[in-house]
Amino acid sequence: MKLHVLGVAALLLLTGCSTVPSAAPTPASSPSASPTPVPSVSPTPEPATLSLAVTGDVLLHPTLLDEAEQGENQYDFGPLLAGLEPYIQDADVALCNLETPIGEPPYRGYPMFTVPPQIVSDLKDVGYDGCTTATNHTVDDGTAGVIRTIDTLDAADMFFTGSYRTEEESQQPPILEVNGVKLAVITSTYSLNGLSADTDWRVNTDMSAESLIARAEAARDAGAQIVVAAVHNGAEYTTAPTAAQRKLGRDLADSQSFDFVYMHHTHSVQPIEKRRGTWIVYGLGNSVAKHATPNILNREGVSVKATFTEQADASWEVSELAWVPHFLTESPVRWCQVATESTCVDPKSAAASLERSTQTIDAYDAIADGLLDWVPAAQRQ
Repeated sequence: MKLHVLGVAALLLLTGCSTVPSAAPTPASSPSASPTPVPSVSPTPEPATLSLAVTGDVLLHPTLLDEAEQGENQYDFGPLLAGLEPYIQDADVALCNLETPIGEPPYRGYPMFTVPPQIVSDLKDVGYDGCTTATNHTVDDGTAGVIRTIDTLDAADMFFTGSYRTEEESQQPPILEVNGVKLAVITSTYSLNGLSADTDWRVNTDMSAESLIARAEAARDAGAQIVVAAVHNGAEYTTAPTAAQRKLGRDLADSQSFDFVYMHHTHSVQPIEKRRGTWIVYGLGNSVAKHATPNILNREGVSVKATFTEQADASWEVSELAWVPHFLTESPVRWCQVATESTCVDPKSAAASLERSTQTIDAYDAIADGLLDWVPAAQRQ
């Protein structure tokens, strides 16, 4: 028996001293099992933007009325403005400077203007959303002309600021809401053509930087997210701002109360400057006009598109500034861009105008600072 037990023990030693374990189970593989989901990463949303187109003086001299007249006090300014349309339509919001008051026939030219109401509806048809109305000609037709102009803009559902029907209206923050963004436009004019308004609130005429900055801050307090200055100022037919004009532009930029500053009145193109991150356009020139004074400068102007982008701290900055120069043809008068090949101006005149305007706007190195050519989206395809 002992031998038998030893033999069994030996046998157990030879076989590993244990019983043979059952085979380990293999992981089940089911064709229907879903892979472990990978968490999706949401793309970073693009920051909000708003583009603003601004243009120079809409100054309707008698020649323009004659060319637009359709009989029985009916006028069609569509052909005069048609060249602007692709640019105005390229921006989220567009503002003109309505230089002269809406009047009643017979209409008048220099020095005390009145113009037909059809100019407002035709500006709207091109794509404008509103106009500034503080100019040296605002009271050329008295208080009645101021009110008639505003009533005409109101009837066309156009934004306006710069002159007012009532004192209460003058105290309202000049804010235009576009795509959910609140844009404030702070205006003023250097003069009222030697005239006086019936009250001190009828037209914005305080040109001090302190006043403009205070109004900008009041607009911020009222909810404005973007604040721009639209100032009617400068010396006519000049290609450089006056010392006072440049100081005002720089003071407004330095205040950091404005996101963009632009000016009109000179009837000539003036430089564009980037000052401590804020763009200043010193002179847009004429948008449409036909002066009796023979001066090549009053046949030129620029239109500008400022694209504002919301920043991480909820402030807004001009992320892109683009410009396009134009030349006003002789007869009939037409707005005609000269930045690229154009069929409405002869090549020699177009090239000369482009060179003049480019040299002027770049006098303070605007192109090196990032000023872009404005090519509407519809023309890039």
